[in-house]
Amino acid sequence: MAPPTSPAAVAAAARAAPTPAAALALFKSALSADPALSPLAVLPHLAAAPSLPHLLLTASAAARPHATSLRLYAQLKSLAVPIPVASLHPLLSSLPSAPAFALFADVFRQRLPLCTTTFNIMLRHLCAEGKPVRALELLRQMPRPNAVTYNTVIAGFCARGRVRAALEVMCEMRERGGIAPDKYTYATVISGWCKIGRVEDAAKVFEEMLAQGEVKPSAVMYNTLIGAYCDRRKLDVALHYRDEMIARGVAMTVATYNSLVHALFMDGRAAEACAMVEEMQGKGIAPDVFTYNILINGYCKEGKEQKALKVFEEMTGKGVRATVVTYTSLIYALSKKGQVEETDRLFNEAVKKGIRPDIVMYNALISSHCTSGDMDRAFEIMAEMEKKRIAPDDVTYNTLMRGFCLLGRLDEARGIIDEMTKRGIQPDLVSYNTLISGYSMKGDIKDALKVRDEMMDKGFNPTLLTYNALIQGLCKNGQGDDAENLMKEMVGNGITPDDSTYISLIEGLTTEDERMAAADAAKA
Repeated sequence: MAPPTSPAAVAAAARAAPTPAAALALFKSALSADPALSPLAVLPHLAAAPSLPHLLLTASAAARPHATSLRLYAQLKSLAVPIPVASLHPLLSSLPSAPAFALFADVFRQRLPLCTTTFNIMLRHLCAEGKPVRALELLRQMPRPNAVTYNTVIAGFCARGRVRAALEVMCEMRERGGIAPDKYTYATVISGWCKIGRVEDAAKVFEEMLAQGEVKPSAVMYNTLIGAYCDRRKLDVALHYRDEMIARGVAMTVATYNSLVHALFMDGRAAEACAMVEEMQGKGIAPDVFTYNILINGYCKEGKEQKALKVFEEMTGKGVRATVVTYTSLIYALSKKGQVEETDRLFNEAVKKGIRPDIVMYNALISSHCTSGDMDRAFEIMAEMEKKRIAPDDVTYNTLMRGFCLLGRLDEARGIIDEMTKRGIQPDLVSYNTLISGYSMKGDIKDALKVRDEMMDKGFNPTLLTYNALIQGLCKNGQGDDAENLMKEMVGNGITPDDSTYISLIEGLTTEDERMAAADAAKA
């Protein structure tokens, strides 16, 4: 049955409702069904039922703009209608912090009885504003704080990276409040330590919790620790927690598997990553968008773009909506293989599906056209991007510079650095290494060394890539002795040569006759 829509009919139906809960449900239903229905128009028809206006206010907070609900509140005050504080909780929760505090102050001035929930809402506002110290001061003024109160303030400190302060509040929770920390308390502190890179401290809190035996470990706690150790490339420790999790009867979730699958891919253990996905599916846990993105990105980084595309097909076939991350991974991978038409098709497909390309996705497409040598199209894409108010970043310009270098258009590549500086984007190590590599490939070692000196003047130290590019350029020019001296400088600066360094050096120090003799010997 459709809810009434006229103000008088809504009021009559509410008066006839058997319980306050039924009246509240009717108000919510009527306001949701008719956006034009004004709570202020319903109010005059409730004059004979003083217990209903505050329910109308509660419903208004969920279904109408804040300004409407605040006007309704002011009207109730002017009519001296009783307003239980609980009816204001939805409005206090949904308001931005500044008007929420104004309303709270007004309620306080009226000496309306405040309950723990009212204070907890205001604590959330303070913490959301980045003011956990003020929140703690308010907590200490509360007559009856509960576990939610303390957990809110603890979360506020952790969000600001102040985990030691959060631990002090946790101690106060037990000692002053007489409230034992619960699973939310521990999960928040463990997450807080992990977010600031103090994983061992997080593990210590977790172990102390287990030793005390008051709180059982949850999947959230294990997932936080597993994810943190995976991020630090300590896969053995992450797998240890996975095993402990299973032994304690805590069910693994899709988040557990996602962390481990990603870490296995990053460790070059693709077969084990895929086996873990099969294990997950065998347990009835469906892969989510993050799982698929991890698989696609993992295969793309391994250069197995066909496998990535198969996963993409499976993902869409199962109704999992691809994201900007999905398409960006595929576009980057295919751009490296020179598949420009395919990258364009995927980009256009994403846009048609309502995905808004971000700077990373645009950079991937620009990279595709730079790799194929179509610099005009690369600049067109950047112009399209800027029309959509997405400003190019250092990656955009470094990509364009690389494109010019591949074509041997070094003057235009050099001009990119000037353009970056004009726009307030500082060239970085990648910018200088790209230009050095470009000059070296062309055999223009003099300009390459000039860029190296400029780079050092800007405070950047040469890297392995810098030295390899210069050594390659010197060897190309037949300056093998200079290349050898540069390698000695490189080692003296604590940089270990790699295969590329030695191959360039051997080629530079070997004469054409020696190379031909070696080739003849290999054939014999």
